[in-house]
Amino acid sequence: MIQRDYKGFIGLDLDGTVFNNEKRISVGSREAIREAINRGYCVAPITGRPMLGVPEEMMSVPGIEYAVVSNGAVIYQIEDFAQKKWKRIYEDLLPDEKVLEVLGILKEYPVVPDCFVQGVGHMPEYGRKWIPEMGLAKAMVDYLLSGREFYPDLEEYVRQESRQVEKVTINFYLNEEGREKKQEVYGRLGQVEGITLVSGAPHNLEVNTVTARKGNGMLKLAQMLGIAPENTMACGDDGNDLDMIQKAGFGVAMGNAVQPLKQAADFVTKSNEEDGAAYAIEKFMERMESR
Repeated sequence: MIQRDYKGFIGLDLDGTVFNNEKRISVGSREAIREAINRGYCVAPITGRPMLGVPEEMMSVPGIEYAVVSNGAVIYQIEDFAQKKWKRIYEDLLPDEKVLEVLGILKEYPVVPDCFVQGVGHMPEYGRKWIPEMGLAKAMVDYLLSGREFYPDLEEYVRQESRQVEKVTINFYLNEEGREKKQEVYGRLGQVEGITLVSGAPHNLEVNTVTARKGNGMLKLAQMLGIAPENTMACGDDGNDLDMIQKAGFGVAMGNAVQPLKQAADFVTKSNEEDGAAYAIEKFMERMESR
């Protein structure tokens, strides 16, 4: 890994943070990221998405060389994102027995599990039909169905696959029954030892190892790059961002963030429809450079 004398580290969630509600990055956020890189900061996405789900619109910003994906389970160094030239420099993966225990419980519920393996999401075949019926925004439906591989029996896939699962995302119907089932599943999975359970969006729950969290992934990459924890910023909007908001030197909640994030943050910025990520980046650089 190339060692550089970075001024600091800027970790950005994607959905609901850098990206607006149409899953597009604003001109303001893109320019703020470019400016931060030009001024000597390392900027990296810290996302719940798998590697192949990270939008090229983000990774095409010149100077983004790292990505923390699957809620901190995997860190990549990027050589050429468009050409899919990247390498894993850290991973924290789920044991097969834990994945199978989770999938066994989920069989009792009307949900669509999504197992991330080697940067790709893997769903049961019925996900093709159920995902468009779940009441999600079209942009989210398109994301959930793009780049996925589908299997008649997801448990059998996990048993046969030699490579371990990074994360399990559980997708629920976005209606009253779905919300009730989400709470019920949260209670059931909360009794499973050896996993972390968070919500990354109103329609989902996300399962990782106990140590695979966004904050841990952020600090691991910062350590690899020689950046002190107090010189890090994290910006997010939902439950799976809480860990990095709490552990960053400068934790930022979006204006559209859930209340627990706002309460934990050092700073609450504007919403994802108002260039909130760009505003936060500017505040962080002012803070760093006024020392």
